[in-house]
Amino acid sequence: MASRFNRVFVSLTSVMAVLLLVSIVIRNMDGRMLPGRGAIFPTPVIRSRVDMKNSKNIRTLSDTSTGPPDAAEGRRGSNGNQTTRLPSEIDDQETSRESKKQHRIVIIGSGPTALGAAKRLHDFGQGINNSVITILEELGKLGGRASSVRDDKGFLWDDGFHVVFSHYTYFDRVLNMAVPEWNYRRRSSFAFMKGSDDERRFIPYPVQNNIHVMDKIDQQKSLQGLEEIAKNPITSKPNNFDEWLLQKFGVGLADVYMRKYNPKMWTVDPKKMNSAWVGEKVAVPNIEEIKTKIKEVDINGTNTKDSEWEPNRFFRFPKYNGTGGILQSVAKQLPSHWFKFHEKVTGIDIDQKIISIERGDATESKYTLEYDTLISTIPLDILTGFLKSRDQSLEQMLELASQLVYTHTHVVGVGLTGQLPKTLADKSWLYFPDSDSPFYRVAMFSNYSDDHVPKAGAYWSLMCEIAEPQTSSNPAYWSRENLIKESIQSLVMYGFITADMVVSKHYRRLEHGYPVPSLKRDMILDTVQPWLKNKDIYSRGLFGGWKYEVGKQDHSFMQGVEAVDNFLHGIPELTYTDPNLANSKKNTGRKIPLDYEIVVAQYQEDLDWVKPFANRTFVYHKGGDAWPTSQWYSWERLPNIGRESHSYLHHIITNYDHLPDVTVFYPGEIADHKRHCRRNPLDAVSKAKRGIPCSKGGGYSVHKKHVISAGDKYLLKPKNKYFRPSDFTFMEFYEYIYGHKPRGGSIPHCWKACFAATREMIRKHPLEFYQRAISAHGNSSNAEESHYFERLWFHMFHDEP
Repeated sequence: MASRFNRVFVSLTSVMAVLLLVSIVIRNMDGRMLPGRGAIFPTPVIRSRVDMKNSKNIRTLSDTSTGPPDAAEGRRGSNGNQTTRLPSEIDDQETSRESKKQHRIVIIGSGPTALGAAKRLHDFGQGINNSVITILEELGKLGGRASSVRDDKGFLWDDGFHVVFSHYTYFDRVLNMAVPEWNYRRRSSFAFMKGSDDERRFIPYPVQNNIHVMDKIDQQKSLQGLEEIAKNPITSKPNNFDEWLLQKFGVGLADVYMRKYNPKMWTVDPKKMNSAWVGEKVAVPNIEEIKTKIKEVDINGTNTKDSEWEPNRFFRFPKYNGTGGILQSVAKQLPSHWFKFHEKVTGIDIDQKIISIERGDATESKYTLEYDTLISTIPLDILTGFLKSRDQSLEQMLELASQLVYTHTHVVGVGLTGQLPKTLADKSWLYFPDSDSPFYRVAMFSNYSDDHVPKAGAYWSLMCEIAEPQTSSNPAYWSRENLIKESIQSLVMYGFITADMVVSKHYRRLEHGYPVPSLKRDMILDTVQPWLKNKDIYSRGLFGGWKYEVGKQDHSFMQGVEAVDNFLHGIPELTYTDPNLANSKKNTGRKIPLDYEIVVAQYQEDLDWVKPFANRTFVYHKGGDAWPTSQWYSWERLPNIGRESHSYLHHIITNYDHLPDVTVFYPGEIADHKRHCRRNPLDAVSKAKRGIPCSKGGGYSVHKKHVISAGDKYLLKPKNKYFRPSDFTFMEFYEYIYGHKPRGGSIPHCWKACFAATREMIRKHPLEFYQRAISAHGNSSNAEESHYFERLWFHMFHDEP
């Protein structure tokens, strides 16, 4: 039995050997023998160093003796001889590596711009398998110039003047979700200045709108200048900021205030500044309004109320931890491993895209970091100094960046015992144009939050800002000791404090205070910034972008957001490229991605029932001057018109292009509507996805009459005294909204204005449909048209349009 098995085995082995020999001969017809190899393969195609320089772990055959076996084009076989991979094997691995290559994004700095970029990257799910994100911060904490510090006496200080105004819905919502508690303040700002009569006065901001508060000499001088430019307007483009001031305000007002304050803040002559930066920053006065105010003052006396200039009428400030607490809270929403502290950039090779870094921690080591896209928020003149390249145009960029102008800022904080004097208690901050004080602005900092002092009511604080020229003489004057002394002496001279009230002194010098919009600035930026962007470097932020007009917190944050949108998705930037447009409106175009959202129309109802879903809830408030008491995703005050239907339509129109999968709509109070309004919005979301907007009520007959009164009957003339009657019957109203008569005799409805709609349901109608609908409301808080809408929601989102 064994002998028979052996004979079969030998026979099979012989056959296999013959077949193998035949296959080798056949393959040898198209192949050649490789040295040190017993098999025959097609000649491999090896990529040159130039072709392969971007593949970090791939080397040519000549490199195989020094690199790791698995990383080289050649590798060792089981017999120890060098093998070479097939072209298909090489191509497959190249394709695999390219598909797996992660986008390396490096952000230098950790202030508002850096965190705006990081937050947007996180929105899009970056930093997982698709990219590697690194945030380099030279200091041991984040925040940049938007940091805060508490001194040993318990006073909290910001590193400069910061309050939260906003031109951006996205910025609002990020802060809403990051910071639990806010203080909301009505801006109350004034210029404190000496008049021609040598008396000091509080002139409401902006000064040019409040000439009526000045002494008679300054008042008439300013008014005459305005009347002169009204009679003989100058239409030519101003060559500098000083010419712009004269064209807009006249010689009188320029001499009384503008030519005093601006050189003190900017440290340069307005003739050396451009006027392109102004935009909304400077309010242009209305002569007739000024004359009317002067007459009122002559009759009734002086009114020093802030004129409530519209662009920045209100601001908010975190209840705890100052401005630095805002960024700390935003950073908590991001992966902690993205942040690298004590990492100082010392050089950037823009040809190889390699950053040289020194660790400032205990190791004091040096290393390099590769990048694909770089977002820099450090000052542009410093960034260009780090760059290394064979590109000969780098020298030109260095020369241009060195011509940018900036100020140094000194922050002096004064902690005091007692309470604010009555003259300051109602104020937010003051401007100081006169030369008898070192500061140009002082904030009543303890008015922003009780957390800024050791004990509210027992202490208060002022924060002074002082501008030093970029190049200055007399270093003794600009010393810490002297500026603290000069500031306190001026505050005493003005009668705001007494020397014995001072219990704490804070000081901080910012090397880069404010970027000056010099005459050459735009020419420099128009040359340097495209050059950098062409090399995958976005230099953004207050000093990264060097545009004061878009340098507030909201602008800086959004510059980071928009840079990410640009290099990830090709969406054009707005803030940095068109500051005037960005400042002219509320920008609603960018959203935090949501799968569903909740819209609540509130008057003064308690919204505790929806707080579990606050991070997805839009609250539209119509109940007066109240401010949000919870951490809503979005909170907006609307005029008290049109009941909940106006709020719903306002939301749809505002967000039409950025709707989530499902939107749930609720009135402010649902306790009395438990049968019809689902307390858990997820139930409504689930039904909407199945095409059901609400718990459907019975059909309403479509009559040429008015809305129902008692007894659920339609009336020829409405008798309900609780709402304003409409000029339209329900049939006429329907025809106005839809453009045609109803196709059926009855319309099903959603009870109590509680319903949900998918994106597709809402977009069954064009935007113009909703704009026409909201125009039907009029100005009444309880119009009959609003009751008509309550009978249309199901029909609007369920039936065919």
